[in-house]
Amino acid sequence: MARVYGKIESLKSLKCELEDRGIFIFSSIRDIKTFLSNYNTEKLAILNEASKDLEREYFDTLRNIEKNIKIKNETINFEKEKLYHSLSVLKTKINLIKSYKGKNLLKKIVLEFNLYFIKNQYMGLVKNRARLINSSVKKISVTIENDRLFIKKYKIEKQNLIEQKTKPKTEKLEYIRNVLENSKNLISGAIGENLVVKEIKKLSDDFVLINDFKLNFPRPIFYKKYNQRIYSIQIDHLLISKAGIFIIETKNWSKSSVNSLSLRSPIEQIERANFALYVYLSENITLYDHHWGEQQIPIRNLIVMINNKPKGKFKYVKIKLLKEMNDYIQYFEPVLTKYQMDRIVKELI
Repeated sequence: MARVYGKIESLKSLKCELEDRGIFIFSSIRDIKTFLSNYNTEKLAILNEASKDLEREYFDTLRNIEKNIKIKNETINFEKEKLYHSLSVLKTKINLIKSYKGKNLLKKIVLEFNLYFIKNQYMGLVKNRARLINSSVKKISVTIENDRLFIKKYKIEKQNLIEQKTKPKTEKLEYIRNVLENSKNLISGAIGENLVVKEIKKLSDDFVLINDFKLNFPRPIFYKKYNQRIYSIQIDHLLISKAGIFIIETKNWSKSSVNSLSLRSPIEQIERANFALYVYLSENITLYDHHWGEQQIPIRNLIVMINNKPKGKFKYVKIKLLKEMNDYIQYFEPVLTKYQMDRIVKELI
């Protein structure tokens, strides 16, 4: 299996984009594809689960109402008996005081004073009887009323209740889907580059792949062909083999994108990278292993199209479909020794 170094650039960009938007649930492209394909099913499952929960809550509430009404009635009866007992005690006290026939003037004054307060207490209980009883069941009455309102709402607005109950989950689900929809280009690029890596891994360990290869030039390189200065390059995949180096750019474009005049051609990009890499290798690696003299390190430009490619052929760049890629790479004869290849790998990693 080919040796692979580094993560693919579009996958890193996609991960950063998602994390910037607060999404951390995906660890691979497969996870994203699974989420998108299961979106409607997952949303429906959330609604169905909420519907079942709500139905269970409905029947639990009915049972609670029945139970609480029973408790309320028992409490009312208990409070009535307690109040009746208190009134009876007070009535007895009143009758006892009234029945006093003694001639002790001081005792009569004390009894009359007590009678006044006991009568006020008695009348207060009689007057506030309903309020006292209702106060004892106020809390449970509120509970029963709230439960009855829920039952009424359930019967009339069940669907609204389900939507309210699931709103946080469905909104989060929809938010993630919208973010992914707006990141289609990154996802498509990541899928394409991931497929290229999987295909290259099928090659032997004589091949070394560096994903998201970058070079920076403190002193810019002047590229005469396009009259520009090169400060840095970024290459999707740099494949090093005994046959030389392959600069691989991946494009996961639709047929309409391939034929679109508005999309920039990747050929200029890959030629620019080739020139900069050639200059870098010439300045940093010298191969004097051959008895004829200094060897050149072949650098080939390869654009891999995942599903669709243009019909035309182009100078200095080969354009292959994903399924054609490995056959093309393995077509070339080895020109470097293992030692030379390892030197190049060590310099570029």
